[in-house]
Amino acid sequence: MAKRSPKELIELYWTEVWNNRNAEMIRELCADPIIRHDAGSVTALSIEDQIARVRQQSERAEPFFTHEVLCADDTHVTSVWNMHTRKGERVDLCGIEVFKAVDGKFTDCWNSTYVPGRWGVEGDSSVPQDLPEPALIGSVDQITPTWVQAMFQHAGVPAPRVSLLATRPIGHGNMSQTIHTQITYNANAADAVPSVVCKITSAIPQAVDIAGTANVYARECAVYEFLGDTPPLATPRAYWRKVSDDGRAINLVMEDLSARTRPGDQISGCSVDEARAVAAELSRLHAAAWGDPRLEGADWLQDRAGGAVDSAQGYAAAAVEFRSRYAGRTDAAVLDAIDAMVPRMEQAIRDAARGETLVHGEPRVDNVLFEDTAGGPRAWLIDWQFATKASPMVDLAYFLAGSLSPEDRRACEAGLIEASVAAIAPVAPHWTLDKARADYAAALPIALQFTVGAIMAMPSSDHNDRLLLTLAERNVAALKDWALV
Repeated sequence: MAKRSPKELIELYWTEVWNNRNAEMIRELCADPIIRHDAGSVTALSIEDQIARVRQQSERAEPFFTHEVLCADDTHVTSVWNMHTRKGERVDLCGIEVFKAVDGKFTDCWNSTYVPGRWGVEGDSSVPQDLPEPALIGSVDQITPTWVQAMFQHAGVPAPRVSLLATRPIGHGNMSQTIHTQITYNANAADAVPSVVCKITSAIPQAVDIAGTANVYARECAVYEFLGDTPPLATPRAYWRKVSDDGRAINLVMEDLSARTRPGDQISGCSVDEARAVAAELSRLHAAAWGDPRLEGADWLQDRAGGAVDSAQGYAAAAVEFRSRYAGRTDAAVLDAIDAMVPRMEQAIRDAARGETLVHGEPRVDNVLFEDTAGGPRAWLIDWQFATKASPMVDLAYFLAGSLSPEDRRACEAGLIEASVAAIAPVAPHWTLDKARADYAAALPIALQFTVGAIMAMPSSDHNDRLLLTLAERNVAALKDWALV
């Protein structure tokens, strides 16, 4: 019998073996074994393995293949194919496979990734317009081209067809994972979004528990909705926001500012000039949101006063853990100051939970991106998981007490309190410098509360330990400067 050409082999392979479910014909068409080449792997399939594979899939779904493009020479044949199932709920797939033939039998097959749907034909739209709303995802591998395409579509962001993604984790997030996602399109993308930052649920179980209990995921998404498309301060645009019903999972897709900014480093802290930039953005937020009626009764705001008892109890438990983990690794006076605040923390939380504006709630320097401009640094605020209604000094005290060295804080502290009062004066002339200083002092214990409490969600590691110790030492120094411990 004359040896079959590669083109004859592929036509029989699709028509007889698959469409007519004649698995036994594999003995005539394929070598023993045939080598299957997939991305990053090679699999040798014996004749019996091949027959079993075809029978299993034929019995389950009865696939039917058609050629969209078929191209062959004396050794290789390429099939651009469409497939649909004939059994059960219909499934459409398309792909490309290249076969090599030696002595009238296939010896090798190279497989592309199978893609849902069929190959586009003239008249089809360049980008699908009927994709379902993107599902709530929980891992990096679920950030796929289809998911990103659906996200853009439902966010109302025009985008060509997404073809490739490159993802990498960024930051040291504990309450969530933050993933930088580079996007490649199949068309001119000069005006398309080149990359995004995806925030998804934390991989740390304790952090997920805290997120659900404290409602931090829903809160962050609500803040971006409150700020709208033209926020009053520098913060990245949120393209997509979704939170699970139980508040324990988040998908937040944001504008990528990495090409123009650099992340703050909490351990190193920031300079006085950078602190002024952060304080200026905070003041813009505070002035714009002062007395905003949307804040009245908003259920997404963190209710610090209502949770004061539980928060104080949490602080007490965390203080024990803090001493256990760090005794001998920091000045004993720092641990003593932490312990001294235990009986006073409930009232301190209540005292700091009064005010008339929206505050970020956790504006430490690693929740800031810095942009270097001709006029000096500009600060972009991110991570709104602890937003609440309070005095502007809740933000300023938290930031200065943890993000600067004690020496730098002392050099700019008074001036930044005065600048905040001046910025807010047009909307709140009754908020005086004396009132601001009192609010500032009342808010300083909250920085220590957050630092100490974080130990319950942060496993011990070199980075985590250095971070918590640095913050605690700065927080305690601020409390001592204001005669609060």
